[in-house]
Order: sequence, then structure tokens, then C-alpha cells
Amino acid sequence: MRHHLHGTAWTALALATIGSAIPLASARAQAHLPEQSRPQEEGAAPPDEIVVTARKRNERLQDAPLSVNAVSAAELRQGNARDFKDVLRKVPGVSFSGAELGQSRYSIRGVSTTSPSPTVGIYLDDISLLGATNAFSGAADPVFFDFGRVEILKGPQGTLYGGSAMGGAIKYVSRAPEPGNTTLDTAAGISSTAHGGISYQGEAVLNLPLSDKLVLRTGALYRDNAGFIDNVANGAAVDVRTSTTAPPAALTPLVRPSLSMLADRNQNSDHVLAVKAALLWQPDPSLDITPALFRQAYRQKNSGVFWTNLPDLQSSFRLAQPTDDDLGVYSLNMVKHLGEVDITSLTAYVDRSVRFDRDYSFYIATLVPALYDVNSPNASNSSTRTFSQELRAASANPAARLRWTAGLYYARQRDELDQTVNSIGVGALLGTGTDKVYHGNTVSKLTQFAAFADLTFEILPGLDATAALRYFNLRQTIDTRGDGVLNGGDTHGAASTRESGVNPKFGLAYRASRDNLIYASAAKGFRPGGGNPFAVAPGQCQADLANLGLSAVPVSFRSDSLWTYEVGSKNQFLGRRLTLNGAAFYTDWKNIQQNVFLPGCGFSFSGNVGGAEIKGAELAAQFATGGLTLGAAASYTDAKISRSAPGVSAKVGQPVLDTPKWIANANMAYRVALGGGVSATARADYQYRSSSLRGFEDSFIVNTPAGPVAANNFTRRQRAYDLVNLGLLIDTGAWQVDLFVNNLLDKAPLLDHNVVSGIEAAITLRPRTIGMSVRRQF
Repeated sequence: MRHHLHGTAWTALALATIGSAIPLASARAQAHLPEQSRPQEEGAAPPDEIVVTARKRNERLQDAPLSVNAVSAAELRQGNARDFKDVLRKVPGVSFSGAELGQSRYSIRGVSTTSPSPTVGIYLDDISLLGATNAFSGAADPVFFDFGRVEILKGPQGTLYGGSAMGGAIKYVSRAPEPGNTTLDTAAGISSTAHGGISYQGEAVLNLPLSDKLVLRTGALYRDNAGFIDNVANGAAVDVRTSTTAPPAALTPLVRPSLSMLADRNQNSDHVLAVKAALLWQPDPSLDITPALFRQAYRQKNSGVFWTNLPDLQSSFRLAQPTDDDLGVYSLNMVKHLGEVDITSLTAYVDRSVRFDRDYSFYIATLVPALYDVNSPNASNSSTRTFSQELRAASANPAARLRWTAGLYYARQRDELDQTVNSIGVGALLGTGTDKVYHGNTVSKLTQFAAFADLTFEILPGLDATAALRYFNLRQTIDTRGDGVLNGGDTHGAASTRESGVNPKFGLAYRASRDNLIYASAAKGFRPGGGNPFAVAPGQCQADLANLGLSAVPVSFRSDSLWTYEVGSKNQFLGRRLTLNGAAFYTDWKNIQQNVFLPGCGFSFSGNVGGAEIKGAELAAQFATGGLTLGAAASYTDAKISRSAPGVSAKVGQPVLDTPKWIANANMAYRVALGGGVSATARADYQYRSSSLRGFEDSFIVNTPAGPVAANNFTRRQRAYDLVNLGLLIDTGAWQVDLFVNNLLDKAPLLDHNVVSGIEAAITLRPRTIGMSVRRQF
């Protein structure tokens, strides 16, 4: 996708640190609800009760012969978690970029990329939320609202979940309507953020049986998050890509007044409204029919970017920079129970629209210095519409010698990105009659069909063999048009690609006892290629292309694929009070898709950087005795470029981008009974993330009075950082009061640090936040 003319077009950055891979609360197995979770008990539950649907059939977490983490509803609510990124630090080997809702790019076990096509599948109740991500929208991020759990599947999941799940998959599982039980769940919360203001939220969910065959579950959530970035009028704008001195003298960044007239305190505030409704109809005991909808409207007043040369998390932009992100998921899920076989039909439609306004004044000035005094607003609109149909059958008896899942899948997606940049007053200056200096429109369409099967057979008592296969056939078309002086005039480009193939997976698992499992697997992951979605005039980027050994922007980029080999073990000891899970893996990744930025003309394209080898291991432990629970987890990932290719900047031996070698977490919880059915649970969590590479280029070009020179790219590496959170939960049975302090030490690491937009800018974690939430069920 297009990263050109995008002042915040930064490569993905691994933000996350991790916690225990062993959930503290269960998602209990419920017959005939393989993809939605019935309401579960609050608090902790033994790990042997945790049930997941990673293989699209119910099985105990400790029985699943793959690396999968399950985060329970109780954990999702701890510390006022707002979306998946707030709990992601508790999952080994998983990272993401982007601190704002809907701007994330997720990666698992070093399968990280800056290209438009994601490497991690995102699902809501088995419905894919993936779209063609671009510089103005990342992965869809549902807020945590009435979820039973979130499952994180590691390693290639292509056999059951398709392309772009080559690194893994994230599954949000909703709480389903519950027959025979009328409940009203309510919650409210308030918090205060250092350097910012007051945040608050409220939610309510009603479960209402309308008859003995019909149950409605519906609710709404509203959340208002205070900002913590201040925009100051006429602050100092430092352009490190322009120097007032030339070698042999030291480079001196150009400093100018920003010419901003905006003064706005806590400008990056946001709010989100989410609504859901699901209707469970059971015309007979063997048939469940569930139409459902989920809608989310997110509004951010201004970007969370701050300028690193200004004090106290400040920026000095000239123009307002709001973001509007609307997500709608509509589905009809039908499950027919035929003895030991469940047949599922899932029809879905996903609608997402993102409007992204940004101040390009300083970025345009890096391309045309004479336009520094000119205000240049950018308006980008992206929309994705996806229809999908899945029909599958699965064995319903987890004790059967043969357990299996098989099905067919069809999807049709249309994605459009429209971007306009105006430089106010340029039309009169140039005599063109228009202030529009760039306009681009890209429409991409994807149609795919797949057939899949996953079979597990018990060869000998305790020894299982798994074989899985997915055949896919897909076709993509892309049509792009551009005009404006920065585009070199009117242009038009089109490309069409068609691919088909097979994704296999094989595995062996041996259960020495109910509490000890050893497994090994080999799986292939795949991600489709496509066309480069911009049409720049010939000659517009020739200098940048020549530096890469190219004469023109590649018309298309190839698919990439990988094989991952894994061995792991899941164990429980001491009467299941101690849980110890571990895994080691090796990945051979070929033809990696990566974004290649052309700084001289402001455009970018997707290319294949060659290949990479990834070696790693994970270990997670949890010990519970009495009211004390101790947890620790760590992941090590050594991901390096093993093969390079012409036209890209990656070099053999460089780390894969956005992949910290070490991610670690330690946590503690202590529960004490206070009498009268009241209990208190204190918790503490420590998270650590080592440094990682954010860009392959070790230098960037600086314009000086004597001509351009190369300067050290000091933003190419993300530094290590750590985080501490504290909490206290008071539970009376009917009421739960959660007191929390997030980011206790008020850490503010420079995330997404860049100099692309003509200023040195970054984002950071939400500062120290102290708050309270209250829950009550009627």
C-alpha cells in the first residue's frame, strides 16, 4: 500500500512485552458453541479447565498440540484494559506497532513486516477482520466489550485460517446469549493520566430470554480517553534532514518557528462507542441459529505524535489532525448438531471506513523547501468491504480416536484508498488554478476460494498424528490513478495477479499422562503478492530508484512463504499447582514482503527483500498455592536476513525489523479473604522488552549548503524499555471494584521515532494512569 506523502509513514515497531502464557481464569467448555463463549465464572480457574477453539473445535488448552495463549474475560478487564494492545504485553513472542486504535500492525515470533499485507490474522468469532492495511489504517482493533476470551495462536495457521496468518492469528471470542438466565451486567470507571486529564467509561450488557427457544444478548459501551499531548503555538521546528552547515564542519539541524497558531492542551483525546446484539434461536435442541452485529465508532481529536525537541510531550502542528474509524461486523452463524458431528455455516459481512486527516506542511517542505510557509492539509479516506462464507464440519467428541475439521471458504473484498494533499495558495502562485498538489485513488479487489481439512488420529494410546491441508485459489486486481504536480501529472496503472497452491501442516503429539504433553510440528505459511498501488510519473523518483539499482518502480511484488518447525511441551506438576509450558521453533522465510521508501520523491513501493531465518524459544511458568499466584514468561527470538535482493535496502545479517530478541514478564497476585464473602486480590506486573531494529537504512540524506550528504540514522533502532503495573481487586460477589496504577514509573520510550516528516517526532506509551472501575451484575 501507499506510504508516500505520509508524514507518519513509519515502519512497524514492536511495543509489547509479555506476561504469563498460562491464563488465570478459564473459558469453560460449552457444548455446541465452538466459536462463541458462554459467560464464564469470575476469578481464577485451574488450567485444566481452560478450553480453546484454536483448531475450530473445542479442546483443553493443555491438550492442544500447538502454542496458543488464552486471555480470559477477567484478565481482559484488569487494569482497565481498553483493547488488545493493553494485554498483549502478557503474551510471549507477540509484538505490535502503533499506539492508537486501528493503527496497529501485529507480528508473532519475528514474522514482522512493513508491507501492506499483514502477517497475523485477526478474527472476531471466526470472522476475518483483515483488510489491505495502508499508511492510514492498520489492523482493526475491537475494544474489549463482552468478550469471553482472546486466543493467540502462534506459528503458521494457514490450513484453517488462510493466507496472511503466516505468523499466527488473534481470535476475539464473544460471550454468546445464555438461555434461561436474565442478567444485566454493568460497569463504570474513571482514571487520571499524568500530564493529561480525566478518562471515564461505562457499559451495560443485557441477557434476556424472550422464550424457551429465543435469547437476546445486547449492550453498549462508551469510553472517553483523556489526551496527554499538548500542541503549542509557534514552537521550534527542527529539521534534521536540512543542515545550515556543511562538512567538514559538524551538521547543524535547521531550526525555524513552526508558524503554528494552534494551542490545544491534551489534544490526542479520543472516544469510542461500541454496540453489540446477538439473537440465539434454537428451533430444536440440535440447531443453533445466531444472527449478530458488532459496531464500533472511534474518534480521535488529534494525533498522538509529539516532537522530541520540545519539552513535556508537546507538538506544534499547524492543522488539526482528527481520525475517524468505523467498524461494522454482521454475521449469521448456524450450527447443526448431528450426533458426534457439528456442521457450521458462517455468513459474514465486514465494513470498515477510516478518515485520516494530517498536517503535511512540514513534510511537503522536505520535498519542496520553498513551500515551508504554506499550510498543506492531507485528507485520506480508506474503506474496506468484505463478504465471506464458510461451511465446515467438525467432530464433536474430544475423546474420539479420530478428531477432525473440514470445510470450504469463499470471500470477496473491495478496498479503496483516496488521498488528497492541498498546499494552500500554490494554485495562485503557480497559475494552475488549483491548490491540489497530489491526488491518488487506488481500488483493489480480492476474491478467494479455499478448501481445508485438519485431522488428528490416535495411532497408539497417548500418541496422536495430525495432518492438515488447505487448497487456496485467489485473484487480485488493482487500479490506481494519480495526478498533481508532486505526482508528475496524470498517471494510471493497473495490475492483476492470480495464485493457487496448498498449505500443509504435520504434527505428532505424545501424552505421557493427562498432565504431560510433548509435541512437534511442521507448517507452511503463505501470503499473496500483488500490484504496487500507486501510479507515479516516469522520472519522478529516478534518483531514489537509481540508488537501489532500479530504473522503474516494480509493477508488482511476489508472494512470500515460510516453513516453521516447532517442538514444545505442556506440563502440570504438584497436583496441577505448577504449570510449565515451553517451545522452541525455527522458521525459514523466503521472498519477504517489505515496504521500500523513496525519500526524495515521497513515494514507496512493496518489494521482496530476500529471505530470513528465525530461531527462538519460549518458556512460561505459573505456580499457585493458597491465595498466592506467581507467573513468569520469556521469549527469545533471533531473526536475521539470510538473503537479500536487488532494489531493497536490507542486508544479509541484519535483524528482521521490529523484532526484539528478548521479551519477558513476571507477575504476582495474592488473594485474601476479608470475611463475609468479601475478598481482596493484590497484583503486580513487570514487563520488559529489549531493543529492536526499526529500519534497514543506517543513514539518511541531509541537504547542506554544499549539497546532500549522508548522516547517521539515529532513529533506526528502538531502545529497550520496561513497565510496571499494580492493581487491587475487591470482590464482594455482587460487586467488583478494581483499583489500578498503570505505567507506575511513568516511562515514556520513543516509539515509532522518525524524521520522515521534516521534524523529529515519536509516539509513546500512555503516561502513569491511576484509576478505578466498578462492576455489578443484576
